[in-house]
Amino acid sequence: MKTQYNVSLKDFSTLHIGGPAKLVLHPETVEDMQQILGEYDIEDLYILGNGSNILFDDEGYDGVLVHIGAPFNAISAVKENVVCVQSGATNEELAAYCAKNGLGGYEFASGIPGTIGGAITMNAGAYDGETKDVLIGVEYIDENGVLVYKSNEHLDLSYRHSYFTDHFGIVVHAYYKFEPKDPDEVQARIDELTQKRWSKQPMESYSAGSTFKRPEGHFASALIDQSGLRGFSVNDAAVSEKHTGFLINKGNATAQDFRDLIEQVRRKVHEDHGVWLECEVKQVHNK
Repeated sequence: MKTQYNVSLKDFSTLHIGGPAKLVLHPETVEDMQQILGEYDIEDLYILGNGSNILFDDEGYDGVLVHIGAPFNAISAVKENVVCVQSGATNEELAAYCAKNGLGGYEFASGIPGTIGGAITMNAGAYDGETKDVLIGVEYIDENGVLVYKSNEHLDLSYRHSYFTDHFGIVVHAYYKFEPKDPDEVQARIDELTQKRWSKQPMESYSAGSTFKRPEGHFASALIDQSGLRGFSVNDAAVSEKHTGFLINKGNATAQDFRDLIEQVRRKVHEDHGVWLECEVKQVHNK
């Protein structure tokens, strides 16, 4: 198991913000993960995938960061139309596997810049699709280091929420059921959504994806735009000119800049529209 000391959290976040991480562990097997739970208190652990929905502190993180990615990213067929995926695989990798093997249903997630573990934890969704639509169940390691299986109906999957939002668990394997579909059709839909993302979202910028949850009866981006905040910035933290639902780091934003921007956007939208936006980005504070 690879171990790193005092590395920049910027390298573990698509927002490219954060100070030094005291210790980063890179487990490659389920046994590695169980070993970690045997050696460290779960209160000192932070489980991380692709870091695509995370805001780290400028001071860094003095706990133990457990990074789950490649090589824990195998994808395999279990039976017809059913696939088992290790949690370090990316959504893009699973979508590509589906296209190659004529499986429809995961096209919506092809451009979500995170891992399978992260997608399950927040029930990631886009373009009228959600993880819960195709997920059969997951195997995860609980706080005692025991491998547990939970089916979809017991995962408390709702808008940007799952069982793992409120309970500790390291997702290790996910089981999906897809629909048989012409591979060219699957790839065409992925290509269409990719083009749509690049044309409408700031894919070329450092960001944590969509910053705010969708308020009932509204779109966060529309409220922000109507409040005249397109391009508004706090130093290098800015509301994207391309899509106001995304707050971006123009290069040298600090965590404090980003937090200040979030709060100023929330206050202005509430002042103008009477709606409090709820931040979707997870803020990881130093231990």
